[in-house]
Amino acid sequence: YAGKIMLLSDEMESRLAEMSGEMRGPLLIGACSTIAEYLLPPLLSEFNALYPQVRACLIIANSENIERRVAEHTLDLGLIEASPKLAGMTSEICGSDELVVICAPDYPLAGTTSIAPKTLLDYEYISREPGSGTRDVTETYFRKHKIEPESLKLQMELGSPEAVKSVVKLGLGFAIVSSLVVETEINNASLLVIPLKPALKRSLNLIYPQDRFRSRLASTFIDFSKNKLRELVA
Repeated sequence: YAGKIMLLSDEMESRLAEMSGEMRGPLLIGACSTIAEYLLPPLLSEFNALYPQVRACLIIANSENIERRVAEHTLDLGLIEASPKLAGMTSEICGSDELVVICAPDYPLAGTTSIAPKTLLDYEYISREPGSGTRDVTETYFRKHKIEPESLKLQMELGSPEAVKSVVKLGLGFAIVSSLVVETEINNASLLVIPLKPALKRSLNLIYPQDRFRSRLASTFIDFSKNKLRELVA
């Protein structure tokens, strides 16, 4: 009941702001770690400059948890790396990225120009945790190429791209991550990137509940973020 009261209070504040022609009030955004850490900072900065009275609150979790919280109406909208699985959700594709293999410069895979999924069965695998959009998309890719994810030499399951990169740098295995998260490591040569063959691409999805009141603020942010994210991943 307290949660419902708080949601109604936020809705009332947004309605009153709309009546006065202002764009203000709270905006509860959920995002998976890849989007939150590498795409949202410039987006939120620009949106805040346009609408300084908006109070954006960003919750970072894996795609599964973000989708659940949007469905429970504790978040206004979510940005995730996989297609939504729950009913009653509106989803809009706002960009795409490519997933690539990464490894340390002295790892046995170093020097490979591209790699087929079956070749990866011979090497230690550093994975994201269950519920991660990156993990879901990667496992779907392996199954599509007749490889069961359980047959990989799984060494660790980690909860963020930064943790995955740190372990891979130590030479403990390879990982599959978004190309968006390794630009710094490519420039300083601390990690090597190997494209998968065939390439693995996925969509970045903006989700929000179909049955919830959507304020002008939320609608404005949805339109803004769709356009801005397409620019950032182009």
